[in-house]
Amino acid sequence: MIAPARPKPRYAFWGGITLALVAMTAWSAKGVGVDFIGMICNLGGGKRLLVESFPPDFGFLPRLFKPFLETLQIALIGSVIGGILAIPVAVLAARPVSPNGLVWFLDRNFMNIMRTLPDLFWAMLFATAVGFGPLAGALALTVFTVAVISKLFSESIEAIDTNLPEAIRAAGGNWIEMVRFGALPQVWPQYASYLMYAFELNVRSSMVLGLVGAGGLGMILESQRSNFEYERVSLIILVVLVAVLAIEQLSGAIRRRLA
Repeated sequence: MIAPARPKPRYAFWGGITLALVAMTAWSAKGVGVDFIGMICNLGGGKRLLVESFPPDFGFLPRLFKPFLETLQIALIGSVIGGILAIPVAVLAARPVSPNGLVWFLDRNFMNIMRTLPDLFWAMLFATAVGFGPLAGALALTVFTVAVISKLFSESIEAIDTNLPEAIRAAGGNWIEMVRFGALPQVWPQYASYLMYAFELNVRSSMVLGLVGAGGLGMILESQRSNFEYERVSLIILVVLVAVLAIEQLSGAIRRRLA
């Protein structure tokens, strides 16, 4: 029996791809003003910053309890409310279950607009509307969560087995029954995974949103950075790192149980 011929290596193709990537990277580096010599000359400043940041000021830790709790509350509200609102948005944006092409088109563009605007924009917008504080951060993360989960969840719905929804419609079920009993049960595990992922992102994002007055640890981080209290800045970063790692372990355990 003659063995099938091995495909010839496509050296020219991959070589061209590599050269194109190198050329685009060099062009981008020139466009943003990357100066390797200047970076090397300024390494002393970075070293000084690291020296001033360690060891962390653990005596400042009790003052972080309330802002850290506020950060978790902001992330939790944004994740839960945003996760609930993302379900109908995702359903209407999934072709197999969307009522019609017009609804699908409008909902898809609505999702694109939400993903285009960054969370900092929403934080500044809500801070202007409701005032500086955690409420603005919670509202901004709610919108951010809807944008993230609706995109991922709609793609999961598009990959479902359509036989069950079609059978429900053929048996006389309406559109809501088709979605509720035919489509969503197939993707609830993925939805739970996306929700935990969004919560992880929101804990990180709440720090950044605090820089524009949206509450949480971010406001403390900005105030300490402005006062050049780098040992306290490193402590805040360490606290967030531990929290994110703990949430990641918890979400991983939940995903394994749902798999």
